[in-house]
Amino acid sequence: MINELYDLSKALDKASISRQDWHNLYDFIPKISKNKPCICITVSNGKVVDLSQLDAKFDKILRKYGNTHGTFPCMNLASLYRIEDKTIKEELRGYTNHPEKITCDVINKIKGWCKDDNWNANFIEQYRRSMKDKPAELQPVAARYEPLQILINETKYFEDAPVLRRELEQFAWQMIERGENVALALRILFYQASEQNEYGKISIAFESERLIDCGLPAVSERFVLGFNRHLLEVEDQRNSKEVADSIDAFGNPFLPPNEPMPSVKLAGGFKAKLRTMFEEQGSQFRYGNIEDASYPLSRPLRKQLKSALEWVSDADRENITWIKADKDEILFVYPLSQLDISTSYTAMFKRNEKAVFSEKAKQFIQALRKPKSADTDSVSNQIRIFVLRKIDKGRTKVIYTRQTDANELEKCSEAWTCGCANIPKIWEEAPQTIFPLSVADVLNRFWKQNGEIATNKFKPFPKYHGLELLMEPTLSINSDLHRLIESALRIGPLLGNQRANAVKSEEKENQREMVVMLGLLLNRKHIRKEQYMENLPYLYGQLLKAADELHALYCEVVRKGDVPPQLVGSSLFRSAAETPCRTMQMLGQRIMPYYSWAKSYRLKNDEEHGKEIRRARWLYCVCERIVNKLQESWTAQTRFNDEEKAQLFIGYLAAFTKKEGIEQDTEEEVEHE
Repeated sequence: MINELYDLSKALDKASISRQDWHNLYDFIPKISKNKPCICITVSNGKVVDLSQLDAKFDKILRKYGNTHGTFPCMNLASLYRIEDKTIKEELRGYTNHPEKITCDVINKIKGWCKDDNWNANFIEQYRRSMKDKPAELQPVAARYEPLQILINETKYFEDAPVLRRELEQFAWQMIERGENVALALRILFYQASEQNEYGKISIAFESERLIDCGLPAVSERFVLGFNRHLLEVEDQRNSKEVADSIDAFGNPFLPPNEPMPSVKLAGGFKAKLRTMFEEQGSQFRYGNIEDASYPLSRPLRKQLKSALEWVSDADRENITWIKADKDEILFVYPLSQLDISTSYTAMFKRNEKAVFSEKAKQFIQALRKPKSADTDSVSNQIRIFVLRKIDKGRTKVIYTRQTDANELEKCSEAWTCGCANIPKIWEEAPQTIFPLSVADVLNRFWKQNGEIATNKFKPFPKYHGLELLMEPTLSINSDLHRLIESALRIGPLLGNQRANAVKSEEKENQREMVVMLGLLLNRKHIRKEQYMENLPYLYGQLLKAADELHALYCEVVRKGDVPPQLVGSSLFRSAAETPCRTMQMLGQRIMPYYSWAKSYRLKNDEEHGKEIRRARWLYCVCERIVNKLQESWTAQTRFNDEEKAQLFIGYLAAFTKKEGIEQDTEEEVEHE
């Protein structure tokens, strides 16, 4: 990721795009949600004067200084008491949801639950580091930034955990007695424990009544920006006294910072470090260096790369420079010049509502080629694409990266659109082109024979595989084709039955994507529909389809709608793919009764059943024409390969060609007879 961000950083500097620089240890608070709120504790002269729940917007504003060992002025607290009894938990939830039921007697009963202390030794040690060590560490900054000094002075009263505990408990009971925000008060008082050793976490932010009166509350963007500015100034002053004795990986003066690589909280839902090599992974020792020493980067460059990642991953740039590719994967797409043009760089990679791939690709490429003004270059050169994946809690990894340009993107997108159109007419409406990030969904879709999805958990193909297929025309697609053929053979009989009986499928869209994907893969094998529609496997599939429809028509007319579970073609579809010669003999035997019936029934003159007669006449002619073509292309094949099985499957589903001409020919044939 360092190389990608280095290029982006240079592009941002060249475009004069300003970006906020944040201190490495000044990070966002946890995400605020209904189940994980952030509680604002307002203090004044050693007293808790207010408890309130912060709006969700503050998780994008507030930050905390520190690390996993302790943070300030936002930190994690624990509820005062723990509840393990299931009956009490249920009763407590009832009072939380219906605070109006709390009476004086109920309050006395709830106070009786305050027995098991939840502030254990581990929590007390964490508390000490947050409330004592971190404020002491921040004194050089507080000396420059008076609002921080005021906040530190106000929270100094609570360096001893029992002092804050006493104040919180007292204020919480007052809230319950007044009937004000009872749910919040009960959350402060009780933790509903599920494991013996855990104490739970409550995200809190300290606020000072004095700062509020001064017009600069600690819970505000203005305070956060001022705090960060002075953190950076103190750090720069300290670093200016150090003398670099070597150069980093990019030729800049370098002195080992001896601190972890910067991390960024991505709007996509997880944190990412610039580089993660740590001692817990034994294999990382093979190069002799761990953590920040594994890749020399000067402090200024670390800041530049961190700010570049923050810029490109900002929440406001979702669907512009980044999108969620999967649960723990983010796709980044951006040009390395003219970064401020108003277009979406990601629109052609992932379906958004009813978007059409070819249109999105065309819009994207036109925007890249169009100069921002008459005297500037286009942005068609150097388009960067990379996918970042969260490996585990502490590691992220670039799993796909590519640098391209508008010409290559245009060429690849046109070939992609052409490939997805490499199927004959199957449905009344034309199927849409697959978006690259949907390819893995198609390949990872395992079907049952009844047409249901077998599982969504097994995903052998990664999301970025569609990007590989799009951008690398020479990439081998043998495994992709084999995976789809497995699915096609499994649900082929069902689809044939449904089409012959005009039954609508609930998974119609997913089935369409599979067929379109097969057309794309055949196109990659240089097998075009104009060619394969004359090939033996496709014609074989068409004959199976004709057998199904002929059988279904026979059941409708002769058996009065009594259709068996499987028709002739669907019952032989799988065996036709594996042993085409042997199956052709079986097909000839099984279709003959229905074929003979159609041959005689087509000559009847019955106005009441005219529609069925015309259809029998047409299907008879279809069978004749297909058999004649099969005779011309027949070879003594014992098995089909994957490409031929794909053609068989497509032929089995495809509509018959030149329907109108066939109907006209049959009318002339009847007149001669």
